[in-house]
Amino acid sequence: MAHTDKDGEVHIDETEAAGGSKEGVVRWVLLISTLAAILILSIIWIVGAWSQNDVEESATVTYTEE
Repeated sequence: MAHTDKDGEVHIDETEAAGGSKEGVVRWVLLISTLAAILILSIIWIVGAWSQNDVEESATVTYTEE
């Protein structure tokens, strides 16, 4: 709880100054959402590459001179 000393300075405790709890929930949300994004984008890329037909595949092959 905040209190004022004789010089007029306001002092508050650590929990009140932080504005909430320190459970590390944000860290877990960030970690899980980053891993989920990597997984989802990898699946999209792999499925897209796997399902290319011959016409699409020939557009991505580089030309080699014989």
